[in-house]
Formats: sequence, C-alpha cells, structure tokens
Amino acid sequence: MNIWLGAVLAALVSLTAHAATTDSTPRIQQVVYKSGHGSVQFKQSIKGYKTAQYRLNAKAGQLLTVDFKPSNTSAYFNITAKGSDYALFNGSMMGKHFLGSLPADGEYTVQVYLMRNAARRNEVADYNLSLIIANGDAVDNHAPFDQNLALQGIHFHVQATTVDGKPTLRIEPKGLEIDNSAMTRPLNGEIVRAEVADLNNDGSPEIYVFTRASGRGMPGELIAYSANHKKSLSDIYLPPVSDNPNTAEGYQGEDSFSVVENWLVRRFPLYDSADANAGRTGKMRQVQYTLDAGEAGWILREDKVTER
Repeated sequence: MNIWLGAVLAALVSLTAHAATTDSTPRIQQVVYKSGHGSVQFKQSIKGYKTAQYRLNAKAGQLLTVDFKPSNTSAYFNITAKGSDYALFNGSMMGKHFLGSLPADGEYTVQVYLMRNAARRNEVADYNLSLIIANGDAVDNHAPFDQNLALQGIHFHVQATTVDGKPTLRIEPKGLEIDNSAMTRPLNGEIVRAEVADLNNDGSPEIYVFTRASGRGMPGELIAYSANHKKSLSDIYLPPVSDNPNTAEGYQGEDSFSVVENWLVRRFPLYDSADANAGRTGKMRQVQYTLDAGEAGWILREDKVTER
C-alpha cells in the first residue's frame, strides 16, 4: 500500500548497481489510466539482460500499489521518478510489493529486471505485474479484506468485519499451544495489506496488518501481534513518529508500511512544515524498525532513517 523510499541502506546506489548492466534495449510499455486512476495487469516475461519498463503518469498524493509475482527468484522491480538517478523503491533490497503515496506530479517508471548473476546465464523470468493507482483522498470501495496467512506452523485468518456497527479488524490464530482466541481491534481506515514475518528470528511468527485512512494528514496505522513462543498472541507496540523530533520533521501522515527482511519499514512523504497548507518537498522519508522485547511486551525500535 510498495513510495519510499530511498533504500534501506544509508548510502543509496544507482539503479545500475542492482539491475544487470547492459546495452540491451528495454521493452517499454506506456500505461494509461483513462480516469487518472485504476488498475492494470500484465502477464509477461524477460530473458537475460532484457528489461521491461512500465511508464505511468500520476499526481502527488496518489497511492501506487505494485504487486510483482515472478517465476524466477532473481527477478525484481525498481521504481524511479523521471529525472532521478536513484530508485524510489529498490526491489532487490525491499521485496516484491510496494504501496505508497507518490511524492510529486510526473512520470514514474516501474522497471522489471533480472539480477546480474541470472542475466548472464540468460535465464528467463515469467511474471505477473499489477499496477494500481488510487486517489489519496478516496479509498476504493471493494470487497472486505479477508486473507489467510501462515508461517512456522501458525495460521492467521485476518478479516475486516463489523462489530456493533463499527469497522473492526479480527485476527483469528490457529496452531498456538495455549490460547487461540481471536483478537479484535477497531479500524480507523481500510486494511491495505497483511504480512507474517519473524523479524527477531526467534522461530515464532508475528502478524502485521497495515491500514490507511483517506485524506491528507491522516496517518497510516500498524496493528501487530507476536505469537510468543507459539503459545499465545501479545501486542507489538510501534512508537509514534513524534517520539523523535528529527524523524517527525515534515511529517503529515500518509504512511505506508512493509516488511523487508528483518525490518519493518515505514515510509511517508515530506512537507515543507507542519502547517496544514504546507507543500510537499518531493522527498520521502524511510524509517526502519527492529523488533525487540520491551518491559511489558514487544516494541518496534527505530533503527535507521533515510530519505530521498
């Protein structure tokens, strides 16, 4: 829900350092949304040093979602803004899903490629690519979120439901040794994504649910639980951005979240000031968190902050 993003490393490197370097002419696809937003899907392939570029025009504040499902594990995608030498999103470091708020009006390119080791072996990657543009001030109405996820023998049924007429998140675990009671939390926005992970590598999974409320200044929200030694669920606490004045500078909500290797990554666009009428700077800030044991549960601690 993916924006973004600079890379997870303190020193970003150019796209050519991650994608296979070659003189091979890319396959270019112009993506057109007749109403300025919508969804398109591609089922295509690349081979060797051949890359594919999907170019689309979008406005600042619109939400871009990219889902990439390749047959080859060495295939990734990057996202760049026109005129930039660096990736806003680098798939080789950040995964195969992107969701975030675009920082500026203009053309963006989603480039699909094989890493150099696979490209020089002339390998093939078949893939499904979904590109969704949604207006930031309106969340598309669609079927209620309902997804089953599993990791390390523990299953989670995640769904958006209604309790006493109010939107509610319901997470029902299965496979825990002591307590498999469902957890419910009020929803202040739409569920945009859910992921299971083991960020602290303790052999027991966590469930992360990302939500987003429409409108400028509305923060994204993380709802997360840890399966303590596969026995029962307990809350994971994410401190507010305001806890660190340096991180909070220019922050006006519009967060997006993703799990990248052993980090939770939070991304948001930067504004000139905290004033409601402030303009966007065109940059994004990325905050990486590690999962640690706290005094009364689990806490996500700020580990690294970058911006582009």
